[in-house]
Amino acid sequence: MPAILWSAQNEFLSVALHADASAVIRDLRNGASWRMGPVALQEEGPLDVGHVWLRNERSICEQFAGRFRGVPDGDACRFTLLGREGQPLGTFRVRLRLDGPWFECRITDVDECLPSLIFPTPIESASLVLPQGAGRWIRKPLPSRYFWTFPAHLNMRWFGGLRGRHGWLAVIDEGYQNAGVLAANLSATTGWLKSLGAWNGPRTIRYQFVRGNYVELAKAYRAYAVEKKLFRPLTEKIQSTPAVGDLMGGRAVFFWQAKPQHPERLEELLQPASAAAAPSGLKVNLTHADVLRLTGEIRQAADFRGLVALCGWIRGGFDESHPDIWPPEPALGPVDDLRKILALPSPLIGTLHDNYQDIYRQCPSWPKGVIRLPSGGLMPGGYWSGGQAYILNPRNGVEYARRNWEKVKTLGLRALYCDTATGVQFYESYEPGNTLTRAQDEACKKELLGFFKEQGLVLGSEYGADFGVPYTDFFLVQHAHVPGETIPLWALVFHDAVISYTGTGGAGVTLEQLRRQWLVQMLWGYQVRWYFSSADEWNRSRDAFRESFMVDHWHARTGAAEMLSHRFLAADVEETVFANGLAIRVNLAVEERLVEGERLPALSYTIREQE
Repeated sequence: MPAILWSAQNEFLSVALHADASAVIRDLRNGASWRMGPVALQEEGPLDVGHVWLRNERSICEQFAGRFRGVPDGDACRFTLLGREGQPLGTFRVRLRLDGPWFECRITDVDECLPSLIFPTPIESASLVLPQGAGRWIRKPLPSRYFWTFPAHLNMRWFGGLRGRHGWLAVIDEGYQNAGVLAANLSATTGWLKSLGAWNGPRTIRYQFVRGNYVELAKAYRAYAVEKKLFRPLTEKIQSTPAVGDLMGGRAVFFWQAKPQHPERLEELLQPASAAAAPSGLKVNLTHADVLRLTGEIRQAADFRGLVALCGWIRGGFDESHPDIWPPEPALGPVDDLRKILALPSPLIGTLHDNYQDIYRQCPSWPKGVIRLPSGGLMPGGYWSGGQAYILNPRNGVEYARRNWEKVKTLGLRALYCDTATGVQFYESYEPGNTLTRAQDEACKKELLGFFKEQGLVLGSEYGADFGVPYTDFFLVQHAHVPGETIPLWALVFHDAVISYTGTGGAGVTLEQLRRQWLVQMLWGYQVRWYFSSADEWNRSRDAFRESFMVDHWHARTGAAEMLSHRFLAADVEETVFANGLAIRVNLAVEERLVEGERLPALSYTIREQE
């Protein structure tokens, strides 16, 4: 057994760290022991090479099993990272301490010759718990090696593991903007990134140990989020912005109004000749008058409350002119008609889509504010409706948002969907005089969201991330359900702090599939969102739209309540319980299930009140 470098004990924990970076952790409160092994997979080069989306899957060809050699160094430990052949590659210092129930590891003084660092070594576990999408419980070895960043791939700054009825929670307390999780088989630990090519800034990870399962891990993180002011309840948000109350027990209806068509850009994407031959110009799906008429028809057929959101209202149609969006696209009709949509009476809320991450070459502001790579080149983004997008430094994004607001506010809007702000990884920019660290990226995104909230708007963004919860009222999420693996971590932490809308419908989706989607939405306490680009789409969806109101009615009863628990009762049968005493069981199978003496018909749910 290697020598002990550091040890400590309090009423909660006993920890011994060895010279090979392995550790033994005893959870004294709950009677469990945990072990960190002596190996952490390392990258031979940088994990982040400046792409708009970091590559998640990692190859054995670019990684090696890193081992460590440690010695005491004043009030810390100094470790040397050893390569494939045991050769020293670089050193770093680690300061350790116990803080009540927390075991803290702070990494400092990393040698610049190290391109990245994976440390501490993973805690040995029987399964992994990750805040990906709604949440993942990984009980079978992963098929490959993965590196997931915050917040693009992990929407909360934590991860954990389970063994029997015991678990551990790891929270990236400092430096999470420059961190991610490296996972392989059934192990996971923290990977650290340089900041602007150097090892700047703090890097601290804290561990807490619980008796229970993923529910207890989520609740431990919820307590952390409350302490760190990442949590702001919906009841408080409604008090400060009363229109948020119109979202409760409602849904979101999005209208695709107009999209640009650029055959030459389709050609660049190697689209089929028939697609590339489409006429150039603007395709108008729904004018403002059409949206007003359709909204009236939808309300007559099925009285609903919530968002009436417009996509493609900007100059040139959807995505065409960010960030130079003004004036509204004239082909959609008079601006007064747009104002009528935005002035729809409560409980409807007219909403505009906007975006301050992307910029396009056809825009007058191009290329001011585009993120610069270390080479000096421009960071390309996705290939969207407006063509090849490039990524804005969010510092400039805030500048453009403030400029645009002086025009947009004349429309009288009450709600805004600020696309992508909470849905992507944090970026760096090497532009001389306008450099950007990942931590500054987060700060600027918070400034952007905070600016819009200062205008009294109901505010939403994409995917959702913990840093955005204090500023936003809703997120449009794309949380898929995998039986036996998906767990509602997001809802267990933030259900009563922010509304989550998930999509429904789509090409080729059957009514059976729709009903399963609605049951999952009820299980998680989410809300429904629909997209329409024509009256014909509405007419085809009419019956399903009406049937799905069971989701709205359930949210009206539980939307402001904390989710207390979740459990799997049988194959395809799950249950969630809320703090107001209401519980729901859903059978997602196409066969009847008998669970705890209760018969659940195929694709059904039951609601009960807990004592």
